[in-house]
Amino acid sequence: MSDIKNDLAVIIKDNFVTGNNKSTMERRVYYGEYSLKHWLNLILKGNIVLPWYQRSFVWDKSQIENLIKTFDNSQFIPPIIIGAVRKNGEWKNFILDGQQRLTSILFAKLNKYIDTKEYIAKIPSAVVNEVADDLPENEEDIVDERIKIIKWNFSNILKDNKFDSTELESSFYTRLLENPKVDNWFEEHFLGFAYIRPSNDVEEDAQSKFYSDIFRNINIGGTKLTRLETRKSLYFLKEDLKDFFVPEFLNSYKVETSSKESGLIDFIKYLSILSQFNGDNHSLQKYGGRDWEKNENYYQKYIKAVVDSDANNELKFDVSYPTIPYNNERIEKLKNTVEQFEIPKSFPSIIDMDMYFFGIVNEVVFLNKQLDETRKEELKNKLAVKINELKETENHKYNPYALKYLKARITASREIFQSIEVQQNE
Repeated sequence: MSDIKNDLAVIIKDNFVTGNNKSTMERRVYYGEYSLKHWLNLILKGNIVLPWYQRSFVWDKSQIENLIKTFDNSQFIPPIIIGAVRKNGEWKNFILDGQQRLTSILFAKLNKYIDTKEYIAKIPSAVVNEVADDLPENEEDIVDERIKIIKWNFSNILKDNKFDSTELESSFYTRLLENPKVDNWFEEHFLGFAYIRPSNDVEEDAQSKFYSDIFRNINIGGTKLTRLETRKSLYFLKEDLKDFFVPEFLNSYKVETSSKESGLIDFIKYLSILSQFNGDNHSLQKYGGRDWEKNENYYQKYIKAVVDSDANNELKFDVSYPTIPYNNERIEKLKNTVEQFEIPKSFPSIIDMDMYFFGIVNEVVFLNKQLDETRKEELKNKLAVKINELKETENHKYNPYALKYLKARITASREIFQSIEVQQNE
């Protein structure tokens, strides 16, 4: 963004809350516009990049076509918001808002679009099933209406921050426009920007908090963010905790059902619930059960309690285990244990998944215990017996989100896994 003129700058002091303390961050904001050709150059040269927590590309073909029509009709298009972030002493220009617009412009230039059916068929691991927030509450009315999010963004066609056309040659891509746009079109159409740059003396943690809030505040229109996407911005508060909250090895573990808990495992659920269960005498105060919005607020409060020791920990989460000592060794240990015990990657119900994961996460992550691998079959038999017993209770089977049944699974799972701990010699 080096060619932004200084006379466009506005110096602003933002007051924002950090834990219980108010801080002042001085920043400089630049306003202007670039031709679409210039935006493409910035993308393809790696001069602007996506934060790691940014969502995947979710616009469909009609949305891209509508954007192109909007340019053709000289109608207003919201500006791109770029934030300069200093990481390890170096400045990077992150796209805070506008990924969908910029990627659409890139597709228009390449005259390519993702053939979603082909992509899903060939790379199922690259698809995330996220539950739509507006699904009906009645179980009998719920069909498999999950949002399929393809884990693709324009970084897929960049290599070492340079354009690489190799991937575009695959069958995943199809023709976008019958009448492709010529080069002049990209030179003659413009898109505005707001460029935010903190003062040089702003600490990196402070700017991370600032940009995390910006991301959450500006992503309120367009294609609605899913719950998991909205939550991701919180991880930016302390980026080195990302792998703790979202371990990559769990990406393929899921529940195969059409209920609202469908899709990939939500590791934050197990961390937050166990944290409060252990820290507040088996309380699950303010956990929502079937109230998905309330649950999401609960998870976000847990994340804030972990990343910010000054935050108000109103729910009495036990966050001592990741901070003293905090490292990713426990997650690596969990990965090895899950593999050693051949934990299934697909579960028929949330009851099954909970019975496996509440206990193993508690033993390995929270208590740092070693499980006896020689008793693997004994563990699976115990779990199978208990799962069948729980499902024989009709109310538990058909209303597993009720707090009393959730607590029953937590207690039972913890006890079973505790029974196969490696016994330490006194």
